[in-house]
Amino acid sequence: MRILLKTGIITLLTFATFILSTTNVNAQTKSETDKTYIKIEVDGLSCPFCAYGLEKKLKQAGSKDVLINLEEGEATMSVPKDQQPTEEELRKIVKVAGFTPKEITFSKTPFKIKQDEK
Repeated sequence: MRILLKTGIITLLTFATFILSTTNVNAQTKSETDKTYIKIEVDGLSCPFCAYGLEKKLKQAGSKDVLINLEEGEATMSVPKDQQPTEEELRKIVKVAGFTPKEITFSKTPFKIKQDEK
């Protein structure tokens, strides 16, 4: 009787672990496909304080993960697909922040971030 009970508990725990891990993977995959990735080339980025101002403005467009690259003069971000701003809206945000927007690229996949070469 005890062996049967132990086997049942182990089977139940294994099954529960499998279900929970599968659900987490599906949630992560779905969240990645529900995003639009945006890269904005920005003219005039020169200091971290300036970059912070632009970051705050871009977060108002619905992004929680804005990254500013001063050396490349670009901002990358992602937004939920149902909250995707238009190119015109993004240009206006960048101008209001005091910069000149250049090329704006929309993508279904994340952009590669260039690492510092040392």
